[in-house]
Amino acid sequence: MESNEVKLQEFLIETQFKADKTLALNKGREIITTVSVSPTGSHPAAHSPVETIIGALGACFLINLQRYFNEKQKKLTDSDVHMELKGYRDPSIPKLVKITYVVEINDKFEFDPETLKEFMEKQSTTYRTLENCVEISGEIKKFSN
Repeated sequence: MESNEVKLQEFLIETQFKADKTLALNKGREIITTVSVSPTGSHPAAHSPVETIIGALGACFLINLQRYFNEKQKKLTDSDVHMELKGYRDPSIPKLVKITYVVEINDKFEFDPETLKEFMEKQSTTYRTLENCVEISGEIKKFSN
């Protein structure tokens, strides 16, 4: 008898509070990242939790950009991609209400920006997690050297 049950991937993060530095240390897979837990909302040495979410979306997009071009036997380098993401928080709720992004890719690669955008969003776990709770909009542009 075959089972149609999906085996879920599990992710574990242990968070440790560093009160004297107003930081949280997130440890997963022996990697430690630092997040600000400053009550004032900023910290000189760490991203805020909201910036961490926005950064996770950008990193997830980069994973899928690589997948897209790898399927076409093309390899992206550091100078082939520039991405900017902006988040907007409504402090009266409080909630992250909007994220915008612009991805610029070297025009030495042949691609249709709308097809790439659709692929990138459809394949992004972080995008798909956030899309029903925060407005996300963006565009992909080509640039030349």
